[in-house]
Amino acid sequence: MSPTLLSEADGFFTALPWRTGLEAARTALESGSLGIVHDDAGHPVAAVRHADLIDVAAPDLRAAVPRLAPVIEVDADMTFAEFAASPSVTLLDLGARVLVLREGARTVGVVPAEVFAAHLASPDFRPPAPVMAGAGGLGDPALPGQPRTGLAPVVCQEPGCGHLNRLAAYRYNAPPWCQRPEPPRHRLRTGG
Repeated sequence: MSPTLLSEADGFFTALPWRTGLEAARTALESGSLGIVHDDAGHPVAAVRHADLIDVAAPDLRAAVPRLAPVIEVDADMTFAEFAASPSVTLLDLGARVLVLREGARTVGVVPAEVFAAHLASPDFRPPAPVMAGAGGLGDPALPGQPRTGLAPVVCQEPGCGHLNRLAAYRYNAPPWCQRPEPPRHRLRTGG
């Protein structure tokens, strides 16, 4: 049985609302802790360390989010194997620093991307076997109660856009359309 992400989580992080001023954020992160920036609805949108804010001139963390490392939001009870087998594992290609573990509306821990990568590289890791529904894969592959796979918030870097997209998967060579409802329609442009 694959361990849950929560079993390998680090609970030491500083939750920062994105309306936190830059000086207050720098002070909160002086001890070297990892900050998880949350939007007004309480969803994690970025990871930040003190060093990330040294050359940033912005009124608050919200304005700095496009320059910060994205995060991947996942249910805390998801296993390493479930996340590894999901399309959301491709979100790591966005340069996500951590998986942010959620229980309902609360952030309960973080798993650094390198911890996840080390688990996948471990000789003990066994990827789950693909499972088909009884009718040759025509059924619903998600059972009720299964953990939600990851979501990564990504601010579009297209000039004049800045829309916060929430992605369930990512293909580096074929970026999705930006989710901004207003025209003009354009492909999501990331900072990397």
